[in-house]
Amino acid sequence: MMHLPDQPAPGRKSNRPVTTVVEPAPLLRRPVLWWCSLFILLALLLPARPLSARPGWRFHGLVAQGGQIDAQSGADGTIHLVSSRYYQFDRQGRLLLDEPVGDGRQGAMDFPPALAVDAEGGVHLLTRHDGSWSSGLALRYRRRSAAGTWDRDMALEPRAPRNYVVGIGVAGPDRLFMLSGRQVANVWGNIVLWQQEGGSVLPEGELTDIWRVDTDARMRAGNDRIFLVSGRCDGDGSVYFTHCRPDSDCITEMRANLRVHRGGSGRRGMPDIAIDGLGQGHLTYGADQEVYYNRYDASQRPVFARDRKIFSDLGTWHLSIGLSAVAASADGSRVLAVALRSDGSKEAGNSELLWSWSADGGATWSTPRSMGVRTDGGEGRRRPRLVAVDSTFFLFYADREARGISMASIDLEQDSGPPAINGALHLLLDG
Repeated sequence: MMHLPDQPAPGRKSNRPVTTVVEPAPLLRRPVLWWCSLFILLALLLPARPLSARPGWRFHGLVAQGGQIDAQSGADGTIHLVSSRYYQFDRQGRLLLDEPVGDGRQGAMDFPPALAVDAEGGVHLLTRHDGSWSSGLALRYRRRSAAGTWDRDMALEPRAPRNYVVGIGVAGPDRLFMLSGRQVANVWGNIVLWQQEGGSVLPEGELTDIWRVDTDARMRAGNDRIFLVSGRCDGDGSVYFTHCRPDSDCITEMRANLRVHRGGSGRRGMPDIAIDGLGQGHLTYGADQEVYYNRYDASQRPVFARDRKIFSDLGTWHLSIGLSAVAASADGSRVLAVALRSDGSKEAGNSELLWSWSADGGATWSTPRSMGVRTDGGEGRRRPRLVAVDSTFFLFYADREARGISMASIDLEQDSGPPAINGALHLLLDG
């Protein structure tokens, strides 16, 4: 069953007289409150447009094996996905390729492998294989050339305890950066930054005190930048965003560029980031049963003074951090986010998928709605992935009804309708 969204509309800000609402004169207080109440009532009762014009989800069914995934689109619109195998899909979500090159760690509690696509169409994988969490896993970098041959297979040495969280960002066929975790003590760890140099991949250094071993970290590239996000989900945790130029001393720049996000309360972590065609970074992360969003402009400055809360009441699990994924259109105007509403189990193993979207670069958001499907959160290790191709957004998720990865897609081509209530509240708070 398809569910239809409430539409955000960025263009209504000028209709909200902030100074009058916040500080009304005594004689005007009642009329102002009456008109505000009427406006909100009409916004709730009147449809934004004919229902047929609102975007709806299309469900493609099971498309891949495995449980932990990474996915990205190439410049030509081809979607690339890695799980226990490597897959390609076209712009309509049809399977193009299925090859037996993938990740060797697809257990219930493993984290995802990592994938990147360069401008020439080459595909770069970072996957985990033999070993254990205590002594470290065998990490392998592999490249599929634009011609379609797997022509590189390199080990990342030395191994380190709890190195199962990985990421990869590519600025060119031979300009690669990677990350992996390293346990320092108990659940505390560092992020190791790697760079390919010639025929090997070598460690460049570590980012300290920004990661805990039971939360995720992500790496992406865009607009001649390498982006990294991570979380340290202690009882009052933080999420970190940083970046570097590929031709720089990357580890030094990333240390200098660290920014901290602390929306909400309690544990914070499980970030995701999407880079649009303008080089803007769209960040989501979790706090206690909530998900927050901010956008970094092309100069890597946060656009919003306060992170936007876009999901709440997401239920409890082992860490109770809001679990999410995000993607953005090439121009950064349309942003789609999904979140998991936990069933209350330790693993968030039977979670309802919710979605919300923005038509104005994350300034306002539609009211969250259920997709009508459920996914296995795997303590945050089986989070969904979102990929944008033109105005169509593809969602890949661990399907509770089928053993493997299912796909859904939605076209957000339509213009936005009246403002969503949560968008109006953002404008009231931020002014």
